[in-house]
Amino acid sequence: MKVKFAISIDPGGPLLSRADVDRYSDLVKMAEDYGAAAIGTYDSAFIGGDAFVRATLIARASTRAKVGLRPTNPLTREPQVMASFLASIDSLTDGRAFMDIASGDSAVLNIGYKIASRARIEEYVACVRDLIATGEAIYRKRQQRVRWSATAVRNRVPISICAEGPKMLHLAGRIGDGVIAGTGLLPEVIADTTARVQAGARAAGRDPAEIDVWFTTRTSLHEDRNRAIENVKASVSSILNHSMRFSLEDKCVPPDLSAKLQTYVDGYVLYDHVLQAGRNPRRMDELGLTDYAIGRFALAGNASDWRSRIEELAQAGATQLWVSPGGGRLDRQLHYMQILGKEIMAHFI
Repeated sequence: MKVKFAISIDPGGPLLSRADVDRYSDLVKMAEDYGAAAIGTYDSAFIGGDAFVRATLIARASTRAKVGLRPTNPLTREPQVMASFLASIDSLTDGRAFMDIASGDSAVLNIGYKIASRARIEEYVACVRDLIATGEAIYRKRQQRVRWSATAVRNRVPISICAEGPKMLHLAGRIGDGVIAGTGLLPEVIADTTARVQAGARAAGRDPAEIDVWFTTRTSLHEDRNRAIENVKASVSSILNHSMRFSLEDKCVPPDLSAKLQTYVDGYVLYDHVLQAGRNPRRMDELGLTDYAIGRFALAGNASDWRSRIEELAQAGATQLWVSPGGGRLDRQLHYMQILGKEIMAHFI
């Protein structure tokens, strides 16, 4: 079965030297050569350097793949700033820009903001679209204008909604050009996710087939399966919190794990977000949630493990996947990008 791959290329911190920039660009070229449909990078200044810089490097190093942020949020970038960025990247790539947007996590909470409401996300998306298309919009009762809209390559850059709960999935179906589902990779979760997005589309009078559905994964690729699983725990500990932090309702949670999950979410340590040696992976272990979290959210293991799991996901309906080579340092990511491309992606593309 054919599977489409999109690749997150994240250095884990600022690009501090010309050598870092060169390695990062090499990763982009490799990902595209191996068939990546899209290449993106996170927008969180808390974790690393500036996403606009990385996205520009991706744009310059690529020739075919879509290029964008995955995800950004409606709080740390004004709509005018985001619209200008998207139009610039779209021009630089001859129409390959995209944007994924979420409610906000480390970038937002670590500067003292509350995460964005669904209404705020919807208003932000509408404003960015209007600025690119017409040069004028209203956002939070404020007039927004730009002078460059007539020169934009496209009057609509694709915007996908990152969704982990039922209400965001419905919103994605209503307004998104696509959805980036962080709900999990279990068969029952994949089916539930797809149904909720389609319901949102129908509620807005849209054709559900028009919504581009992708599933995002927390990934760890290593020749040693046990090492790969150990390496993914910090990432999985973050999405376990992020996906469950407001409610466990309608999220396909096993009843026997509900109390433990609520305890985990209530005690999540934000400053240790995605920190391998942090307190969150230890608490996940102590509560007996690690196996469940990895099984639901992760692609972890060696190349053979990945191929087997991806075949299962495709059979369950997840045929478009966001993945990452992982590996930590950029030189290690180059190594695992080769394995990902040659031993995994080539099997499905």
